[in-house]
Amino acid sequence: MLDLRHADRNDDASTGDVARALAALTHAELLRLKRLAQLRARLVPGLDWEDLLNDALLRALDGSRRWPRSVPLRAFLAGIMRSLADARARERRQRIERSLAEAGGDSVAAPDAQVHARQCLKAIAAFFAADGEILMLIAELTHRQAGPAAASPPALSPKRRDAARKRLARAILRGDLDRFLP
Repeated sequence: MLDLRHADRNDDASTGDVARALAALTHAELLRLKRLAQLRARLVPGLDWEDLLNDALLRALDGSRRWPRSVPLRAFLAGIMRSLADARARERRQRIERSLAEAGGDSVAAPDAQVHARQCLKAIAAFFAADGEILMLIAELTHRQAGPAAASPPALSPKRRDAARKRLARAILRGDLDRFLP
């Protein structure tokens, strides 16, 4: 069986080849890499797209990630950014899980986390103040998380719930909420 991880390294480009290929990238290709870094970084809170792109470029240039000649450079760099973002997200999840385990799991969140959560909810409510259906959807989702003891919010019809969910998702994907969140 062929093990691709330990295949002949002679088909990998040298760091000089990587530097020359990076220098030959067109403006349009650089913009595509920038946009890809922005999209990847948006998925991981606290990850700056410039840092992600720079880390990927450094790993390609210093040889810690070897560029197979058979892979287009942009695809290779995209793969590095994906693995870096995935690693950062995994580390973040592990830190959160550790802090929850240390806090006892079911205990009340730290005061600063509660303040931040309240600020976020207030900002989201202000952002969607003109769209009562999205506010009702958020109340409905919050009610589900709070359990049966919480007061029941007004219900949306399935058709209106789906429409509100789509509007909410579009706003989140566009990143419109970023400027409102603390």
